[in-house]
Amino acid sequence: MFSLNNQLELRRVTISSLNTCIYLPSIVTIVSYKGLLYSIGNGSSFYVLVLIFIAELLKSFYLSSSNDIQGKKIKLNKNRAGDIVKSFLFLLGTLTSFFVGIILFGAPVLDYHEETLMLSTLLTLLTVFPLIAYTGVESSMQLLFGVRSYAKDTVIDMLVTNALLTVCGAWLGAIVIPLDWNTPWQQWPIPCYLGAIGGYLLANVLTVLKVTLMSAAYKYPSLNFLVNILNKLCISK
Repeated sequence: MFSLNNQLELRRVTISSLNTCIYLPSIVTIVSYKGLLYSIGNGSSFYVLVLIFIAELLKSFYLSSSNDIQGKKIKLNKNRAGDIVKSFLFLLGTLTSFFVGIILFGAPVLDYHEETLMLSTLLTLLTVFPLIAYTGVESSMQLLFGVRSYAKDTVIDMLVTNALLTVCGAWLGAIVIPLDWNTPWQQWPIPCYLGAIGGYLLANVLTVLKVTLMSAAYKYPSLNFLVNILNKLCISK
């Protein structure tokens, strides 16, 4: 749950979310302007994933600056290479899980493997990758499996909310695929791909809104009811 007691974390999550609210719409706008929106789910749009990877990596560096989430400073030592390997393997396992899960939820089994892989990669980048980049593999696994609580950590609260809304956005995007509208953007996996991006963007917009309302409610107590509504929607344990 967000708290005004830690202004540094609030500032970081706000700046991080604002950056997301800028770079994601910019990517989609440029892709649409170039007439490449209908190819966003296939291999030719791999550059979109590269841009998202770079943006999320830079955001994680910013969020982790002076981070003592585990009571330790980040050190570059011989274990760093091992951490990178474990992170890669965990991300690969997550991508595979998404790939299998998407097929089980109704994606084409014999066709569109490339498109399903691209969607799985996008979901991995927007859900698990930010957690690993911020907390490490072990802490991420504890958070994902409910072993560790994140209720008092503003940054992790934001990252988990982002992940859940991303998955929900991708799932909701699938609703329009079977509809008989005969529009090109209904082709798999464009709605799910854009739905995941939309869900991630919505989560970051809500973060900025929540922090803004919390700051305003400190001066104008009448706004506390809006903050309470947002807190009730919070998924922190």
